[in-house]
Amino acid sequence: MDTPTGAVIVIGTSMLLSMAGLLAVRRYANVDWLKRHHEVASYFFLMIGTLYAVLIAFAIYVVWSASKEAGTNLEHEATEVADLSRLSMAMPDPLRREITTALMEYLNAVVEDEFPGMQQGRDSQRTWTAVQNLWDVYGAIQPETPRLQIYFAESLKHLTQLSDYRRTRLLASRGTVPSTLWYLLLSGAVLLVLFTYFVGHESAWAQAAMTAALAGVLAFSLFLVWSLDSPYSGVASVTPQPFSLELVHVASRMPK
Repeated sequence: MDTPTGAVIVIGTSMLLSMAGLLAVRRYANVDWLKRHHEVASYFFLMIGTLYAVLIAFAIYVVWSASKEAGTNLEHEATEVADLSRLSMAMPDPLRREITTALMEYLNAVVEDEFPGMQQGRDSQRTWTAVQNLWDVYGAIQPETPRLQIYFAESLKHLTQLSDYRRTRLLASRGTVPSTLWYLLLSGAVLLVLFTYFVGHESAWAQAAMTAALAGVLAFSLFLVWSLDSPYSGVASVTPQPFSLELVHVASRMPK
């Protein structure tokens, strides 16, 4: 549902339902009766609308910032893989091959298994195994020369940061908007549409069109929050392109 087609369905359905509700009210309530409620309805509509505008703006800002941070975090994670690959070139040939193979498996696991898993709200056991394999490879290293000791120590720093960035990515994939805020956003949108039913415009169809426009904007805003709240899935998702590009570079450093 978190696709362009899903957005059209959600927005279109909201607009049609709002129009149907208004036309149903206008069928049983005459214009004069509605006009007597203008002053009260307008007051509450203005008050709730102002509060809702602040709330939805804050929600969009939070999820948009989180989505941008998720993309930056992913680039940092791919950079750590690149640094480990470059540092491995100073290692002896058998060890260098093991490190390169482990890094390629990690990149493949993230692209092929973990990203689809995050879209479904689950972890990737294959990637957990690939991470543990990386730690096992470096844990078996016994640098014998001062030069190798320096490269080994630096590699451990980057491996630790790689693990930290991955953990941050997994946490970010679960979203940042709590369920209570969703209830508030949805109920506020419904209330705003309902208050338009107490406006007694002479033309029911003209009022229905204006109500549908309001419902469409509200539905679009809520869909945007929903889409950005899952930064690794949906319309505005962060793609694993940095990992796919780095996989080519790591593979090119494989010893012949």
